[in-house]
Amino acid sequence: MNVSVASRDITAQVGSELSGFAARIQPSTGILDNLFAKALFIQEGSTRLLWINCDLIGLDESIIHKLRTWATKSLGLNPTELFVSTTHTHSGPATIHLKEAGEYDSSYVETLIENLKELSREVFHAKREPCDLIQEEGHLNLAIDRRNQTTSHTDPRVLAIGFKRKEGTFIAAVINYAIHPVALGSTNCAISADIFAHTATHLSQSLPGNPLVLVTNGACGNLNPPSENVAYSQVISWGQAIANAVIPQLLRSQPEQSVVFKVAYQKLPLALDILDAAGIEAAANRALRDEPSLRTWGDKFIRVVNSWKKSCLSEIQSKTFKKNKTAEIYIIRFNDTVLFGANAELFSEITDQLSLETNQKVYVIGYANGDMGYLPTQAAYYEGGYEVEIAHLFYGGFRFKEGSLELLARSASDFIKKNTP
Repeated sequence: MNVSVASRDITAQVGSELSGFAARIQPSTGILDNLFAKALFIQEGSTRLLWINCDLIGLDESIIHKLRTWATKSLGLNPTELFVSTTHTHSGPATIHLKEAGEYDSSYVETLIENLKELSREVFHAKREPCDLIQEEGHLNLAIDRRNQTTSHTDPRVLAIGFKRKEGTFIAAVINYAIHPVALGSTNCAISADIFAHTATHLSQSLPGNPLVLVTNGACGNLNPPSENVAYSQVISWGQAIANAVIPQLLRSQPEQSVVFKVAYQKLPLALDILDAAGIEAAANRALRDEPSLRTWGDKFIRVVNSWKKSCLSEIQSKTFKKNKTAEIYIIRFNDTVLFGANAELFSEITDQLSLETNQKVYVIGYANGDMGYLPTQAAYYEGGYEVEIAHLFYGGFRFKEGSLELLARSASDFIKKNTP
């Protein structure tokens, strides 16, 4: 396969608001580490993929739409050939709409889109180098299930895909691990890519060729680091631990003898849990009696709930009212490894379900081509908790219907089986 790479600094200005924590005191006051957008262009035969990975919390669907439209017109790529993922750092600018958790930064977004266009143009027209494919899996018991329920689940796998030049150095690597990058916590007011910044740096410095490293997040909707609001030195250590889980394997790994590379893409409507006016009023009143939320977020939470109620009441009266959201099922196959990209915060159980139902080695890339919000398991709907009862208030809309994650898993499994032997 032939590969080209490019990178661009997308660090926001100090003084911009940071996205992800309602408890944070805004705005940003400094920079711990710069944010990057990294691009990897892969071509094997007639199959092409432009993969952009950003140190951001997520991307609004309007950003993805603009990039796809531009890439089709300017680069001749179809939607299947453009894949945009994010690390989900909670210490970057607001590029998704979360109430009271960082004001959506329209000015930054405009600049970001232009940066991503320039990055795409650069990597698309760069000289592509012939590379061998290397794939390895490590294990790391770092992430914890933050919900502390009987259905506790984690995904300890660390996937590493290496693209190795013929003379033995690496041009690029892709890492995948499921964990929320929230180690710095809500007390942090400095711009940072959190844990994954140090995964990328450490891996690049440890491999011959100092490759460009794209660190992707997995199905981490229920997974956190062992603690938050930790010292920066701890963040560095955890980031390096993810890289160390695969560095020895990559250094001794032999290239795969042949390569099957395929990308595929389809959409799936997922129904929302629509409430009538009385139901919206009741849900808002119930939320306003939730003492843990009030203790944690105070007046911010009251504003979130009131904003949610107003928005939902207006929405159900609208002629353009939508009863579902569109999930994207994006498949990237490297030989016997399947990457499943989805535009949501998925619970980690889906990864096991996909691997079991397809009999394939499947890894999930969350926050890919957008972020619709949380998709919890059916069990979580019975257990309750933030992801089920509260998160959609911050996202500003109705939550997904119970069983949506399982429906997505079944549809993705069928799609994977259709596109793999």
